[in-house]
Amino acid sequence: MANKKEMLKQLADYFAEKGKFLSAAEYKAAEDVPMRFVIAKRPFGSWSRVASMIKTNFPEQWAKANPVEEPEPAPKPAPKKKAVKATPKPKASKGE
Repeated sequence: MANKKEMLKQLADYFAEKGKFLSAAEYKAAEDVPMRFVIAKRPFGSWSRVASMIKTNFPEQWAKANPVEEPEPAPKPAPKKKAVKATPKPKASKGE
């Protein structure tokens, strides 16, 4: 498995089949992986690099592995109250 692109394709297909990109711990614990974790990670240096390479090179499988959930619309902020300018106090005169 010296070919990085072929390794990425196998991993991308595996994650697309699973329906999510597994964390390193989840991948290590899985029994049906296409290759051992160390073999999969070694050419790329880190597990996050594997993820970014799959995302870049195999966007279709990435989309299947990471379904985009529509975020709930954020509540609209309450309208800001207008600042009320303080009225100046009348100055007391000396002698009163």
